[in-house]
Amino acid sequence: MQGAEKTFGIDVRKGRRSRIWELDFLRGVCVLLMVFDHAMYDLALQFGNTWINATDSEFLIEMIERAREYWRSELRYTVQDIVVWLFALLCGISCSFSKNNFKRGVEVALFAGIITVVTTAIGSPITFGILHMFAVAILVWVIVNVCCGGDKHKTALVCLVLGLAIIFIDYGFMQAYELDPNAFADDDSFFWLAHWMKGAVPDSAAEVVSADYYPVFPTAGYMLVGAAAAPALYPKRRSLLPWLGKYDWYKPFSFWGKIALWVYVLHQVVLAVIFAIVSFIFVTPGDFVII
Repeated sequence: MQGAEKTFGIDVRKGRRSRIWELDFLRGVCVLLMVFDHAMYDLALQFGNTWINATDSEFLIEMIERAREYWRSELRYTVQDIVVWLFALLCGISCSFSKNNFKRGVEVALFAGIITVVTTAIGSPITFGILHMFAVAILVWVIVNVCCGGDKHKTALVCLVLGLAIIFIDYGFMQAYELDPNAFADDDSFFWLAHWMKGAVPDSAAEVVSADYYPVFPTAGYMLVGAAAAPALYPKRRSLLPWLGKYDWYKPFSFWGKIALWVYVLHQVVLAVIFAIVSFIFVTPGDFVII
C-alpha cells in the first residue's frame, strides 16, 4: 500500500532509515525561538535608543517598547530556560545517532572558540557560552562511552547517574550561593564549571563577564540525562511518532533543526546586518548605526 511506504521513520521502498523527524522539529522550534529572542534583544537594546531618537514613527517606537517589555518579562526567562533544557536533552539524545561523537565534540569546540575570538574582538566576549558547554558535555559522553567499552546500556546508566548528580549538586550549591555569592569562589579559574565557581561581588577581580554564559553545572546534566534516555526512547532508532510526510506543517521547523549549529553561529551576524540595512535605508539614512 502506498500509504504504508513510510511509517515511523522507516523508508520501506528504499530499505533505509530516515531521520527522526520529531527531533529535527523540536530542535528547529528551539532554534527559531532563540533567533526571535536575539532579534528582540537587538531591537530593544542594540538599535532601540538610536532609532527612538531618530524617528517619530509611532509604529516603530511601539515595536521597540514591546521588545523591551518582552526582554524584561518573566515569560522570556521561563521560555529561555525551557528552550535551553530542551536543547540540552536533544543534544544528549543525538549522541546515540552520531557516527563520531568525538569529531562532533571537537567541531562544536572549534566553533565555540571562533565565537570567543570574534566576540572578544568586538568588545562583547562570550567566554563560555552554550556551544562551549555542549562541546564539553559531548566529550564527557565520549569518555564515558569509552570507559563503558561502547556498551550503550552501561553508557546510558553512567550518564543518568552523572547527569542527575550534576543537576542536584548544582541545585544544592546554588542555595548556599544565593545566600552568600562568595561562598565558594575567590577567583575565576573554574568559572566555566558553575555559577557558584565565579566571584559575584560587583567590581571584584573574580567577576566573569560573558555575553552568553552556560556553565557545565547544571546544563551538561540535562544533556547527559538526554543521552541516558536515548537508548530507551529509540532502541531501534526509529521515530516514536507516525510518519507525517504527507503533511508539510512541520517541515519548515525541521529544516532549521537540521542546520541548528550553523544558525547558532551565524544568526546574530545576519540579524545585525538586517537591522543595520533597515536603519541605513529607513531610520537613520546613511548611517548603519553599528558601524
